Amino acid sequence: MNPDRALADEKAALRVEMIARRRLLPEKSRNAKSMAITDYVVSMQEVVNARHIHLYLSIPVLAEVCTTVIVDRLAAMEKELSVPVVRNGELVSALFRKGDTLLPTQFGAEPRGVSLVDESDLDVVLMPLVAFDKRGYRIGYGKGFYDRFLQRLLQQNISPCRIGLSFMLQQVDVVPANSWDEPLDGVVHEEGIIRFNS
Repeated sequence: MNPDRALADEKAALRVEMIARRRLLPEKSRNAKSMAITDYVVSMQEVVNARHIHLYLSIPVLAEVCTTVIVDRLAAMEKELSVPVVRNGELVSALFRKGDTLLPTQFGAEPRGVSLVDESDLDVVLMPLVAFDKRGYRIGYGKGFYDRFLQRLLQQNISPCRIGLSFMLQQVDVVPANSWDEPLDGVVHEEGIIRFNS
């Protein structure tokens, strides 16, 4: 079998297993873990010092780490916020304010009136993941949006702190990684913060 195909199959199998594992967490437990993750996120020096933070709007059906309270807390800290939107097949950052009307999209939700931000202002990117390993590699949902997004920022000499939000049960020994996969600077889970050596 073609090595790239084998790697893609391995990632796909891990993706299915991890999303299923996440969905098995009782909602009450998932919410409690999300609250613990929120507390760690807002205590991170990178977040405290940040002016502009890009974060995802969690999708309940995927049992992701909930970002609703993170949005509330960051808004209370007077942070500028942006969220991912997909335009022409690529992920870009749109201005987001707490209370903005959201419209459902193929990839979750986005603000009703999309206003793209200057991505050179991004200090921190908080992103979803399906699995991560001790090297800082992550698996997302298989579309490559965040990898291409991070690569595009790097090509423009924009290097925000890249943090994945995850439940501890999503950690694996080794994530199968392609050459283009972008490692994280850290992961926040319900038991604390893991930082990776770049």
